[in-house]
Amino acid sequence: MARNYKELQAKMDPASRGDNKQRVREELQRMALEQLRNAKQLTQTDMAEILDVPQSSISRIEQRADMYLSTLRNYIHAMGGVLQIRAIFPDVDAVVIDRFGDYEYQPYEVSVRAEGSGKYRLLAQPRGQGVPFTKAALKASALMKTMRALHLPESQISGIKADLDAGGRECVVAGHFGARRIFTVPELVAAGFEAASTE
Repeated sequence: MARNYKELQAKMDPASRGDNKQRVREELQRMALEQLRNAKQLTQTDMAEILDVPQSSISRIEQRADMYLSTLRNYIHAMGGVLQIRAIFPDVDAVVIDRFGDYEYQPYEVSVRAEGSGKYRLLAQPRGQGVPFTKAALKASALMKTMRALHLPESQISGIKADLDAGGRECVVAGHFGARRIFTVPELVAAGFEAASTE
């Protein structure tokens, strides 16, 4: 009879459990994209829906030996992760590289707030340092258009709108399994966001 992993883990002593978790972390660090996707219990079809691309595009991404950083970043974000590039040197700690020409990684989380009278406001808060971004209060049709400009799947857009219509005051734009979806400044600017006033 197959045994549940959680049952087996519960019977382990704390040292063995810790060793097991460490080995899992190490294994995750060596995974190819396809293996990482499988470990997150996502199919290529799931990823295609989240990224709003054909399933064949996901297959090509996973087979490539090289790709644009933005492609890899979007793929990792779709799984609820954050792409981080580090330079490793033998004599110093790892250095995080967050700028490659036009590519500067500055993660933002977006939420939608009901403002009353059929108006909504999109807010983008930085994860860490950064300036908040926002859009002026929008009617429902403009809100839908802006969420499409952020490349959200139609099912997610409909879900956010339904939550707000049902009396919700604020909805966070989430990725798969409720993980917070990450956006960058160029994505926000392209969707019409502006830096929030600090006054």
